[in-house]
Amino acid sequence: MTGSELLILIIPAVLAVLLLALLSLEHILLLTLFLTPLSLQLSYLTGGTGFDLSVPTEPILALILLITTFRLFATRGFPKELLRHPVTVLIGIYLLWTLVTALTSTMPGVSFKALAYRLWFTAGFYLVAARLAYDGRFRTRYVLAYATGLAVVVIYFIVRVQGAGLLNQQFAHSACYPFYRDHTSFGASLAFVIPPLTVIFLGRGGLWQKALLATLLFLFLAGFILSYSRAAWVSLIAATVLGLILWIRMPVKLLGVSAALLTVAMALSAGWLWQKMDSTTEDSSTDLGQHLRSASNISTDQSNLERINRWNCALRMFAVKPVAGWGPGTYQFQYAPFQKASEKTVISTDFGDAGNAHSEYLGALSETGWPGALIFLAITFSAVITGIRTWYREGRTKTGYLTLAMVTGLVTYAVHGLMNCFLDADKIAALWWGFTALVVAMDLEGQGKTTPVAHTGRRGTPSEDPDGKMNM
Repeated sequence: MTGSELLILIIPAVLAVLLLALLSLEHILLLTLFLTPLSLQLSYLTGGTGFDLSVPTEPILALILLITTFRLFATRGFPKELLRHPVTVLIGIYLLWTLVTALTSTMPGVSFKALAYRLWFTAGFYLVAARLAYDGRFRTRYVLAYATGLAVVVIYFIVRVQGAGLLNQQFAHSACYPFYRDHTSFGASLAFVIPPLTVIFLGRGGLWQKALLATLLFLFLAGFILSYSRAAWVSLIAATVLGLILWIRMPVKLLGVSAALLTVAMALSAGWLWQKMDSTTEDSSTDLGQHLRSASNISTDQSNLERINRWNCALRMFAVKPVAGWGPGTYQFQYAPFQKASEKTVISTDFGDAGNAHSEYLGALSETGWPGALIFLAITFSAVITGIRTWYREGRTKTGYLTLAMVTGLVTYAVHGLMNCFLDADKIAALWWGFTALVVAMDLEGQGKTTPVAHTGRRGTPSEDPDGKMNM
């Protein structure tokens, strides 16, 4: 497809998006969520190798960023209680530090692009979503809008896998392409969505709604299993265990003591665990049990060994630039010289051009230094703790259960982030920042701090005009 042909197709869509953005920010965000799982890389559409972005979602998010910036500074369209929430403040610091490290970056062009997508991800999926989530109905719509688009990808994935044999593990790794880069980000998205979708299914609803939600949930579980993403499987298991512990409403003090003891136990047994993993010889397999067990194999499994290679490179990069790092988004271009011949695998490349640090935390450490890594950790802990606090306050109510599901979803990626790095992609950013936004909105509502969108609205509920559009 030539550039002129693509432009002819894009112009009507751009005009429609602009009109929708002017009429309803809520509907343009929900449309973006639906399109996010279906988005494609511009390089895939044009066959180019230069500047790349996810279309159509990132251009729409850039438009939402402009609208958000105008309303934030010109019309003060966002309430003070939202802007002053600890999670919002931490996200502001995160963006400010991204700017600082972009200015000191070894590759400013790459880093300012990273700053741009972080700005529009947090503007649309966090700030706007949190404001709209003052309306309880929007919280469910947020999940379902993304899930509907994801369902299309899951069907596409299952049809392709079925054609090659349902237990064809190697083909499953790329069967979700071009919508997802590989099976790991695809599995991470499914792990994110399954907990809240389960809660929505178990809530009130008519027979047809229940049937549709049950079908959607079954579809996602099938796609999740067939994705063969060990990191996604481990993350959902770990998050489910935490979710069940929270569900029984263990006393807060006991919960805190248990978490501290578990942390100490893990630290003390780290050496034993490493030896155990080093002696594991189970390799990836079509056998689901063996495939899951192979996640702990760091002696022969090439995928795991390459992951360790990337982690070690990130730590060596951090040792050279510990404060400001090498610059946001630069790891994949800078890690090659930090590889050791003894740590390379059959997957490694001499040019080091095959991806990121395979860890959100180590990636942040190498790209933005220890301050950047600490800020990201602070956002993660703050969002999860906010959700847990809201669950304990709300109890077994509709809001409480949805909060618990959101926390479980966030924890899936907090665990997954130890092994992979996907927040630079719209498909995971929509869930990470979006779930954080919904948790913050429910926290503010529970504290009685929500304010109406317009003076005619009720406390905690956005006002609507006669046409049912949000007044923001």
